Amino acid sequence: LIIIMQHLKENNETYLGHMMFAGKIGFSLLFRGIVFLLHAVFPICSIPKNLNLAATSDKLDAWDAYTRERKDRR
Repeated sequence: LIIIMQHLKENNETYLGHMMFAGKIGFSLLFRGIVFLLHAVFPICSIPKNLNLAATSDKLDAWDAYTRERKDRR
């Protein structure tokens, strides 16, 4: 419990905020992974532009920027 609370304090967030943010990232990446697996099996199924590698990379960069900004608010 102490380690969890330390992690939350270091990242300047609440338990609920952490759960929502980490969950959003997890489900987004899981969904994107499923889309890529479907494309691997069925190449005729194109990957939507908002889920392709470039969009995923941009999303990861935005999430990373948000975490850095949140950490700096301390």
